[in-house]
Amino acid sequence: MKKIIILFLLMAFVFIALPGCRATKTVKQVKVPSILNLKIEQAEKVLEKEGLILQVVSSRYSETVPLDCIISQNPRAGDVVKEGTVIKAIISNGSKNVTVPDLVGKSFSDVVEVLGTIGLHIGDITEKEDNSKVGTILTQFPAAGTVVAPGSSVKLTVSLGQFVTMPNVIGMNVEKAKALLTAQGFRVSHIDQTDIVKVSGQVVLYQYPMPGLKVRKGVEVRLKISR
Repeated sequence: MKKIIILFLLMAFVFIALPGCRATKTVKQVKVPSILNLKIEQAEKVLEKEGLILQVVSSRYSETVPLDCIISQNPRAGDVVKEGTVIKAIISNGSKNVTVPDLVGKSFSDVVEVLGTIGLHIGDITEKEDNSKVGTILTQFPAAGTVVAPGSSVKLTVSLGQFVTMPNVIGMNVEKAKALLTAQGFRVSHIDQTDIVKVSGQVVLYQYPMPGLKVRKGVEVRLKISR
C-alpha cells in the first residue's frame, strides 16, 4: 500500500514539474480595427476598445489626409493579433501647400477657427469704419484661392462698425430727445432726474456721450433731466 502511495506522489510531482503539463493562460486574439483618417484621440479610443495600444512613430505630408490624422497603420486593419499589441501609426502633417479660403464677410472669431484648422495664421489686422457688423472681415490678403505654404499669415481688414456724430439733445424735452436719438439709431439706456436745476417740463440737462463726439452707431445714451 505504501509503495502505491509513493508511486502516486511521484507521478503527481512529475506532472506538475513538466513544463508542458502546466496550466497556461489563454491570450485573447483580436481583430485590428481600421484607424485610417482618424485623429489621434479618436484612434486611441477605437484601439482601446479592442485592448490595443497606439504608437505614433512618424509623420509626413499628405495631399489627401487632413492634418494630425492617421495615414497608415501596422499591423493593418483586419489582421488578428494578441490583445495588448502595439499598433504603429504614421500621422499627416497636412498638405505641403494650403489654399487660402474666402474669409470676407465672416466674423473674426470664425476666421480664427477656420485658419487654425488648415494651419494658417492671422497676420496684420487693419480696422476700418464700415456699416458692416463689428468684427466682420472686409478684405483679406492673400486673396481666396491663393496657394501658400503651411504656417503662412493672412492679412485682414476688420469692420469697426459705423460711426456717427452724437446729436445735441440738451435743452430738449425728454420725449423729443428720446425720439430724436431713437430715430438716429441710438438707445436711451438710463434717465436720471435732478432738482439741482429748476426747469419745468423735464428738460434734458446733461447727456452722455457728449454732443459732437464721434461714436459707434447704436451706442447707449444716458440722460439727466429736470423734474
